[in-house]
Amino acid sequence: MFPQFPHPLVRSHIDNVLDLYVGMSQCMFETAHRLSALNLQLGRELIAEAGARTERVLASQGAGQFGSALIAQFTPGSQAMVNYQRGVAEVLSRCQAVISQTAADRMPAVRRSATAMADDLLQEASRQTAQAAEQLARFQPGSQLRH
Repeated sequence: MFPQFPHPLVRSHIDNVLDLYVGMSQCMFETAHRLSALNLQLGRELIAEAGARTERVLASQGAGQFGSALIAQFTPGSQAMVNYQRGVAEVLSRCQAVISQTAADRMPAVRRSATAMADDLLQEASRQTAQAAEQLARFQPGSQLRH
C-alpha cells in the first residue's frame, strides 16, 4: 500500500491555513468593493456640486455675486469630502474588526494543526533515527547501540 500524500496532518494544516486566508481575503475584497462604491459616490457628488456652482456663476448678476460664485467654484465640496472620509473610516474599521475576529476564530485551529504536524514530524524523525542506529549497529558487529 502506498503512503498517503500529503500526510493527513499536513492536509489538515493546509486546510486550516487556507480557511484563515480565505476568510481574510473575503473581507479584503468586500472592503475594496465598498471603497470603490465610496469613490464613485464622491465623484458623483463633486461633479454635481461643480455643476451647481457653474450654474451659479453663469446666473450671477453683478460683480459681487459673480466674484463670490467664482471663488466658490475653486473650493472643493467640503461636505462631500467629510462624508467620504467618514465612510472610508467606517469601512476600514469594519474590515479591521472582521479580520481580527477571523484571526481570533481560526488561529487556534492553525496553531493546533501546526503543533500536531511538528510533533508528528519529531516522532517520525526520532523513530527513523533509532531505526538507522539499529541498522548501523547490525553492520558494525563490535559496536553498541548508543542514543
